Amino acid sequence: MDEPQTFGLAPHRARHGQVRCERCALPPTSCLCGEVEPLTLATRVVVVMHRREVHKTTNTVRLVPLALVNSQVRVIGLPHERAHLDGLAEPGQRVALLFPGPDARVLSAEDAREPLTLIVPDGNWRQAHKFATKEPQLAALPRVQVPDGPPTRYALRKHPDPRYLATFEAIARALGVLEGDAVRERLECVLELKVQRTLRTRPYG
Repeated sequence: MDEPQTFGLAPHRARHGQVRCERCALPPTSCLCGEVEPLTLATRVVVVMHRREVHKTTNTVRLVPLALVNSQVRVIGLPHERAHLDGLAEPGQRVALLFPGPDARVLSAEDAREPLTLIVPDGNWRQAHKFATKEPQLAALPRVQVPDGPPTRYALRKHPDPRYLATFEAIARALGVLEGDAVRERLECVLELKVQRTLRTRPYG
């Protein structure tokens, strides 16, 4: 049985005798923590992460607190952890759920006129969809999505539809709209570094 997760993102727990960085989940020789200079942006990012993703080396959410100063990760998945959804946005700040769907409005530069908190569900597609549609505090939020763009370049997991993005990839594109292309490009470079170094740890990499 998984150990219960407290509020926030617990240190990565390596398996099978492996030694990995507790922050980025890469082996010490590949750790990227010291190479990522965190950005301070007007947009606040809060990731709601499924508890079963916490220790997966293919998950991209560990990059969020490394790359973004004004960010937070909240881990839920069990009924008693729903309290972690309280206070998602700062008082008086606009808030939106970043998740695609027919009722999601496409983000535009107009959304950057006032500070915005982006709530981002994270997990496999089924878990993320359940968060977005079944958790009352998330389902009640106005929903936004990133504009159409190139197919995913995330090589650590596969989905039949190339339009589906990794969580950090979606955040990078959203912040590109809100904060500028330079921010998107910088975050995409961080993700590419994570992908390349993770692939090198695989026997066939």
